[in-house]
Amino acid sequence: MQLKKSEILILGAGGSIGAAMSEELKRKNFNPLLSDKKNMKKNNFYKAELKNTKSINNFYKRIFKNNSKIKILINCSGYIHSELSYNFIKNEFHNENNLFKIFNENLTIPYLATVLFAKNLFLKRSKGLIINFSSTNSNGQIGQAAYSASKKGIEILTKVWAKEFSSTGIRFACIAPGYISLKSTFKNTSGSQIKKVINENPSGRLGTIQELIKAIYFIIENDYFNGKTLYLDGGQ
Repeated sequence: MQLKKSEILILGAGGSIGAAMSEELKRKNFNPLLSDKKNMKKNNFYKAELKNTKSINNFYKRIFKNNSKIKILINCSGYIHSELSYNFIKNEFHNENNLFKIFNENLTIPYLATVLFAKNLFLKRSKGLIINFSSTNSNGQIGQAAYSASKKGIEILTKVWAKEFSSTGIRFACIAPGYISLKSTFKNTSGSQIKKVINENPSGRLGTIQELIKAIYFIIENDYFNGKTLYLDGGQ
């Protein structure tokens, strides 16, 4: 697919990966459309709190009305949360509100955002690409049962969507990053845990946002990459 400046929409552009990604794309002379539920003082920014089908439909009406050539959705919004399924010491189950928030923000909203974006492309008879974000921890991580399950779910959905939309010319892909060198990584992960991750990683280091951008370019430019998850974790 030929990559053009006006064809990319990033959901979750206010998050650590989304913000770093948008800045890196701009340094390479692209100017993606940005969206997040919190305000960002950026050009081409659309504030939107995507809660349900109605809010997402209204958002896409605005987006496609002003940007008719948009073809690529990068959906990197999500919620990272660690909590044991059952804490034997405190005799506590996983908090129900946290559980619902994890699955809503990591699975339900991306599900709706992806399918409704694909619907808009189909109605325009336009080919396109949707890239969702999983995590290397989708393979299972202690203390992240719900988070891991939600991320594995988006990988399975990506595979199913590629088959369901196979006649439309719309591709679906997923990226599962490992530990990327970002402020949020160091904020949410202890120094000892970072050291442990690096020591146990075959590559011996954290990933970079530039490498993540290269993964996105690979998916965009390779039309035969479809329905799959690209793990970018250094061999973790």
